[in-house]
Amino acid sequence: MKKFAFYAVTFCAIILSVCKMNAQNAPKEGDMFVDFTVLQEPSNPDSKVSLSDYVGKGKWVIADFWASWCGPCRNEIPYIREAYNKLPKDKVTVLSIAVSDKLADTKKAAKELKIEWEQIVNTESVAVKAYGIRGIPHIILFAPDGKIAKVGLRGTNIYTYTKEAISK
Repeated sequence: MKKFAFYAVTFCAIILSVCKMNAQNAPKEGDMFVDFTVLQEPSNPDSKVSLSDYVGKGKWVIADFWASWCGPCRNEIPYIREAYNKLPKDKVTVLSIAVSDKLADTKKAAKELKIEWEQIVNTESVAVKAYGIRGIPHIILFAPDGKIAKVGLRGTNIYTYTKEAISK
C-alpha cells in the first residue's frame, strides 16, 4: 500500500509540474495564435492540416478543443451548434480540434453528435502543448488577424460573445 501511495503521489507531482509548465507557456488574450500541424490520417501524408489553414485568414474562428470521451465537451456541442447555425459563415468559422483522443473515437463521436463544421482530428497532445491546455473543453475565439480575442468561452457565451465581437 505504501508503494502504491508513493507512486500515486509521484505521478500527481509530475502531472502538476507539466500542467504548470504548460500554463506558464499558454498564449493569452491579445497574443498571436500558435500554429501546429498534424496528419489527420496517420497513413496519409497528404492529410496534413495546420491551425493556420483556418486562423488568421480574415475570419473569426471559434476553436473548440475537445475529446470524444469528455462529458463536458459533449455538453458544449449544442452551444457550438447554435453559434455555427446563427453566425454569418462569411465572417465566422467554427472549428473542432480533437485532443488526446483516438482517431476512430473522434470520428464516431463527431458522427453521433452531428458535428457538421470544420474539424482537426488526431492532434494527440500537439494542440494541448501549443495552447497550454489544462482541461477540456477549452474554447478560444480567434480574431480575423489571428490574435486570441477570448479564452474560456462556454455555454451561451460562445454565441453571444462572438456575435458582439463581429459587430464591433
